[in-house]
Amino acid sequence: MATAESCFTCISYKAQLEQKEAIITKYQKIVQFQNELIQELSLNQKKTTKDTASVTTNDEAALTAVRGRFNRNYYRTYVGPLTGEVDKTSLKKCLEESFGPVDTIDFIPGKSCAFANFFSPTAYHNAISEGAIMVKGIVLSVEQAKKPRFHYSKKKSSLS
Repeated sequence: MATAESCFTCISYKAQLEQKEAIITKYQKIVQFQNELIQELSLNQKKTTKDTASVTTNDEAALTAVRGRFNRNYYRTYVGPLTGEVDKTSLKKCLEESFGPVDTIDFIPGKSCAFANFFSPTAYHNAISEGAIMVKGIVLSVEQAKKPRFHYSKKKSSLS
């Protein structure tokens, strides 16, 4: 004969099992979604590499068109503070060796910083998660670039 307390324990245990199964199902869906996303990103990266490789280096217009199809600003990082000892070549080499392929590097005149655009989300996330890099013995911060602020000026209407 079952007591009221043992029935409550049984019902509680069943509820916990159902909750556990629901959590496992959600986790499996998340893992599946992540795997699909990784596959999609790797296919896009291979397609980008093939498109870029098929363009000759002498044909700058075609290279610009291929790059224009992909938004590199999404993988844009701030690097700084720079000193006079750090040049684009050494910075790019260190970034690529540490994190992955770099598309472009923009030094900002008058400021002690640069912006690096990575080719892949993996390289970008590696750089952001590391947060720093050493170039020529100088430790530089590597952070997610902030979106530029646009200043819109209101035009005065010329009513006479």
